[in-house]
Amino acid sequence: MKKALVLILAFAMLLVVAAGCTQPSTSAPTSGPTAKPSGSETTKAAEPAKKIVYMYPATSGIPVELEKVNRAISDYTIGKINVDPTLSPIEIANYNTQAMLMITGNEDLDVMESMPGGPAHFTAMIANNQIKDLTELGPQYAPGIAKAVDAVNPGFMAGMTVGGRVYGYPALFDKVTNYYISLRKDVLDKHNLDLTKIKNGADLEAIVKVLAENESIPVLTAQTVDGDVLTAGTLIVNYDNFADNIIVDFFGSNVAMYGAVMGEDNTKVINYYESDLFKEQVEMTRRWYEAGYINRDAATQTETSVQIIAANGALGTLGAGEMGVETNYNNRTGKEMVTVKIADGIVNSGIVQKFVWTIPMTCDEDEAALKFLELTYTDEELVNMINYGIKGEHYVLDDQDRICLPEGVTLQNNPYNVNASFLFGSQYLAKVWETDRADLRAVVKELNKNVAVAPLMGFSVNTVPISDEIGQLRNVMDQYRPGLVAGSSDPAVALPEFLARLEAAGIGTVIAEVQSQVDAFVANR
Repeated sequence: MKKALVLILAFAMLLVVAAGCTQPSTSAPTSGPTAKPSGSETTKAAEPAKKIVYMYPATSGIPVELEKVNRAISDYTIGKINVDPTLSPIEIANYNTQAMLMITGNEDLDVMESMPGGPAHFTAMIANNQIKDLTELGPQYAPGIAKAVDAVNPGFMAGMTVGGRVYGYPALFDKVTNYYISLRKDVLDKHNLDLTKIKNGADLEAIVKVLAENESIPVLTAQTVDGDVLTAGTLIVNYDNFADNIIVDFFGSNVAMYGAVMGEDNTKVINYYESDLFKEQVEMTRRWYEAGYINRDAATQTETSVQIIAANGALGTLGAGEMGVETNYNNRTGKEMVTVKIADGIVNSGIVQKFVWTIPMTCDEDEAALKFLELTYTDEELVNMINYGIKGEHYVLDDQDRICLPEGVTLQNNPYNVNASFLFGSQYLAKVWETDRADLRAVVKELNKNVAVAPLMGFSVNTVPISDEIGQLRNVMDQYRPGLVAGSSDPAVALPEFLARLEAAGIGTVIAEVQSQVDAFVANR
């Protein structure tokens, strides 16, 4: 349909030119001035703008003034690259489902971000032939993206490659992902509790117990919609001693779909759900759930923790985050939180593949889609519009060039409250909040340039030979895993059933295939 519209518009333009008319110039962007276009740019602006749909998960709801900001962004990008994007945020709880419906229904969708898990995960979409091979298309239309990624860490692009082909670009945020506990400051102060002194799970439980016994709101809820309360997706926490890291690589799956390798120098692939560690952690979660520490609906929650905390549905959460997460929690919940790191992470393929920008098979405007995506990695003005809206209306800057809210605007009533700069292109182009250190982006970038990576960094599972088994395993995991990791299922009953169903669904076949791929990767490294 988009191609047909372009042809009609092109024909109409020919008639206009034949009649001796000229086209009006493109209007200036709402968010700021632009330079006078050169002759070649004027010719380009006379062509109809290419329309694309740009889809991403909404982690704080859909902004009230999305359409207004979208118009400002369109004005800006039409002037820069003659591309007119439609921003299409989808509530994160519905994102996997909606993405699959759009792709299978061949709807208008040109640029989309992958999810940390589920059918919209990066490797799952590769296996299902739902996203395009960008090995040639990327350098042809958007060479600036790979350059921007390599400028942070050349190793990150290795996680975008499967079978020697490139299928996407990582969202550039702090990949040094650690594990944090975040609780409301007012309740901690009320009971004279010091979260900063915790060293292990027993210390944390002592604090949670006091809050559970004295507050009417559940203490903890899952960070995202996958049910994980004390477990951490691609990170594993040592609750015996937070300082003692557990090295693990789940090959990009936040639900251990492809097995796992545990240990610094190990390459043996195991079924993580059969491990003593998983059993111990779900037993601990169950005990906390029965003690009343955990939101009873954590396994089935359809909102993220920040939304639940903002609505007084929980006092806090445990989960993965990056440097500056303290400000992020404060801004997104609208409450003052105390956030403390309890475990260090390691950069592996799973972290790099957490959020990946891709071009779905539904795209029929490859050049326009990639050029717009390239701007999100190279153009500071665009990145800040997507993240913060229109300057002077949705945000202002302080004397250190940091983001502040205009007078009368709060986090609760801000009509363009996105607060997810980690999602869009390069976060290193996004301005920081007034509560952040002014040099935060530079510090984080330097940290990522020198970060240690996992031994199997760059390895990605080729899921084509095991696609049938993965589909069956996903159904089993959807049924059993959320209840186990949220504490609502009794592991004495549910865990043996879960393991038996995984075996029947073919997890042994998957692990054998992944092991052969790991062995080949190590041999050829």
